[in-house]
Amino acid sequence: MVESVPGSADFEALRQKSIAAAEEAIREASSRPDLHLVQAIQALDDTDKYLNITATRASEWYGLHFPELTQMVQDNVALCKIISEIGSREAFSAENLGGRGFTDKKVEAIIEARNRSKGGSISEGDLGRVKSLAALAVQLSNLRGGLNDYVESQMKKVAPNTAEVAGATIGARLMAKAGGLDRLAILPASTIQILGAEKALFRSLRTGARPPKHGILFQHQAVHTAPKWQRGKIARTLANKIAIAARVDYYRGSEESSIKAGLDKRLEAIKEKYKEPPQRRPEHRDRPMKEGRPPRRNKFRRR
Repeated sequence: MVESVPGSADFEALRQKSIAAAEEAIREASSRPDLHLVQAIQALDDTDKYLNITATRASEWYGLHFPELTQMVQDNVALCKIISEIGSREAFSAENLGGRGFTDKKVEAIIEARNRSKGGSISEGDLGRVKSLAALAVQLSNLRGGLNDYVESQMKKVAPNTAEVAGATIGARLMAKAGGLDRLAILPASTIQILGAEKALFRSLRTGARPPKHGILFQHQAVHTAPKWQRGKIARTLANKIAIAARVDYYRGSEESSIKAGLDKRLEAIKEKYKEPPQRRPEHRDRPMKEGRPPRRNKFRRR
């Protein structure tokens, strides 16, 4: 093997090949569909935040002009759509309210509220700004729907087993928190269980408080609808199955119906075995503290 000297032709050729190989590796890594899915779920969460802020602001601003309508229409996005299309409360009529999903009784109530409204007048300039803000909220709502459909469709292609076990959005959020499907596939189930609860975990390590039982997994229907004494066990079981599903998705890429079937069977066993809350034994109240462990912070202590 001939040793390449800096500045020689061989050295320059080797350098160019190394740069080309590195660029190709970067290009290939950036083309992974799971990384695009991570960006999509993060964009979905950001859109949710901006949508809530924008719709709430438009609703509160318009409430100065027609407060009764904001009380009768609880859905802020539907309210913003009405505001952007109708505008001033004087323009509310049975014709303009038709085809919006309101019953005849609800339309009559809105018209009656318009006639006896206690809201103040609004200038054309302010009304235009409120309508623009409401139209932006409607656009964000449509964008959110498109992002949500994209996440669900891509999860079925990229990680079908994870999507089946955890759900499309929860599985995508776990992937985003882990940094990709490859990283999620190597995480232990105990780490997957508390992904999203890092602050509570470090607080428990610092103060000696109870560690968190779940993070992002609390959004799963099986966890947040269960009684409190079952949530930890259900989250642990769910994390175990997600760890298996992520490994199958990354290394094999095929669907395994047995994972979801095993999860359902285990959840039924937990609900059957732990129907009643456990009885707290009196001796636990005076249990000695472990040596070297900091005392628990009293949450009722005045700061």
